[in-house]
Amino acid sequence: MRKPTLGVNMIIKDEAENLPKSLAPAMELCDEAVVVDTGSRDGSRALARSYGARVFDFPWRGDFSAARNQALYSSRTDYVLWLDADNHIPPKDFEALRGALPPLGAAPAVLMCAEKVLPQGDLLWQKRVFPNRPGVFFRGVVHEQLSHPEWMAVRLVDAEILHWGYADPSEAKRKGERNLKLLLEAPGTREGDFYHLYQTGRTLMNLRRHREALEYLQLAAQSPTANLSLWSHAAILLSECWKALGNPARAEATLRNLASMRPCYGPGRYYLGRFLYGAGKAAEAAPELSAALMHGLSDPGWGSAPEKLSFTCAQLLGKILGEAGDEAGAEKAYRAALEFSPKNPEPRIALAELALVAGRTLQARELIGKALELAPFHRKARHLARELSGGAA
Repeated sequence: MRKPTLGVNMIIKDEAENLPKSLAPAMELCDEAVVVDTGSRDGSRALARSYGARVFDFPWRGDFSAARNQALYSSRTDYVLWLDADNHIPPKDFEALRGALPPLGAAPAVLMCAEKVLPQGDLLWQKRVFPNRPGVFFRGVVHEQLSHPEWMAVRLVDAEILHWGYADPSEAKRKGERNLKLLLEAPGTREGDFYHLYQTGRTLMNLRRHREALEYLQLAAQSPTANLSLWSHAAILLSECWKALGNPARAEATLRNLASMRPCYGPGRYYLGRFLYGAGKAAEAAPELSAALMHGLSDPGWGSAPEKLSFTCAQLLGKILGEAGDEAGAEKAYRAALEFSPKNPEPRIALAELALVAGRTLQARELIGKALELAPFHRKARHLARELSGGAA
């Protein structure tokens, strides 16, 4: 059977600065590129054409799905990979997606892969590759989602797409305000659709407009949805919102409800443990953090950063256990933190302090030496090094 062709779709507006990093490398990998321009004034259209893309003009109507569907309707390949102008897909990841495509004649499939947000490192699993056929399209004015027949298989592929569009805080704020305007005007938001309520609340939280976010997050938490991942994240955001508004009791109750509803949900247990520690309830926090590590802190449905959360969770657990006099438990937690972030000096410094308390001076010296190799000017590491050397500079 013939192998299916794979094209790239992109919608752009004034992306001349980004296209050399996103579209140009993709042109060497795909069978076709379709670019829909929604009103560029910086030469983006000509630049995209110079790379060999087929470029179409599409007047902006405040609807990202409409523009993305226009690109899809203009595509000629069997399958389509959608990218934004602030996305880059490495060649090996593109080939992994191509290799996962079903042969022509077989049942079609939708492929999911991870979007890695830079520089934070958050991972978000998204439906990125889909068959070019009727019944497959995008919906939603912003944060658009792929709609496809339920019988169509969805496969996870070990591939990453890098996304740098929110690395600049001022640009992130501009995009957030743009997205908020679209969400507030969307019929789905007014009609109480869970996804729209969640995205509106999340956007308002990112813009630090907590009092406005509260309304939408409360409605999202009460709205029926089959998406447990986003519902759980709405609860976490709602707790953060209550905390920011000076109501820690409601913040704690929200997290305890999440932990009760989903006891095996690692991120929920982590946020509850972190909150309890901050509220001076260290003894209650420790089992929550232990449970979080046991169940894992990954939730690609909303883009958690599992390595970062796991490191923070283990490091905090080590601190709590150490303060409680459980040196063995603290050491185990710090060693877990070290596995999650081998280049971070903090776990080694904490382990060195435990070694000193236990009289293991040689081990403490080795740990501090490694920590100083990673961070030569780390104040605490330098202080411990002086202490170990008898106060010598």
